[in-house]
Amino acid sequence: MKKILFLVNMLFICNYCLGQSNINFYYQDKTQATETDSIGYKFYKENIPKGLQKKKNEVLLFLNNSAFIDDVITINNKNYNFNQYSCGYREIKVSKKKQIVIISKKKGKMKFNLRKGIDNIIISGDFDNKWSVTFSEYFPVLECI
Repeated sequence: MKKILFLVNMLFICNYCLGQSNINFYYQDKTQATETDSIGYKFYKENIPKGLQKKKNEVLLFLNNSAFIDDVITINNKNYNFNQYSCGYREIKVSKKKQIVIISKKKGKMKFNLRKGIDNIIISGDFDNKWSVTFSEYFPVLECI
């Protein structure tokens, strides 16, 4: 049953993304979570003040700092500057709207629909100016690149 659900999810993502050739989409289901991911989530819950944590009606975006050096990213009409290099990922909370629109001065525009069960989205950029988007059902621990 899990394999069937995984295939259905992959078909959904591939089907939706055919019109966006500048984006590579990936999907992580809960079965892929590691013990390290659990430790990362526990760290987040214990060390981020409650008022700053993601709420149930929000999605947590992880934007790779090195992918957006000297760029301005607009997420649902709000701007974020990535004018200094820093290692790791920037966490940005956004409302769970039906669609998320992200614009980069370097990589162009992308938009995608949210689906139930996705609370974490990893956004990186390949060196060929493509977007890389990973939908995750669990809080991922990300390495510094």
